[in-house]
Amino acid sequence: MIDKKKKMHYYNPRKSGIGFWDIFTITVIATIAGLAMGLLFAPESGLKTRKKLNNMIKEALARGKFALLEARVMGEEILEKSIEKAEKVSSKVKNKK
Repeated sequence: MIDKKKKMHYYNPRKSGIGFWDIFTITVIATIAGLAMGLLFAPESGLKTRKKLNNMIKEALARGKFALLEARVMGEEILEKSIEKAEKVSSKVKNKK
């Protein structure tokens, strides 16, 4: 006979011991270790590698600044259009009264 008081045990990922922050920490440590190993065993000299990294960082920053500027311009355009539409709707509502 089956004991009805026994509780069924199901797998619960929250109680498994591995959470988001554990996985995130492992990923960050692995990334840093991979970067360090790549720099240690790089085929070019340290000076060339640093210059390359510096140029890549400067290029990424320039692209980021450009993307932010572009997003700002697009946001301002959307805001202007929405203000115009709101004024049209407002005038229609006022005219109906």
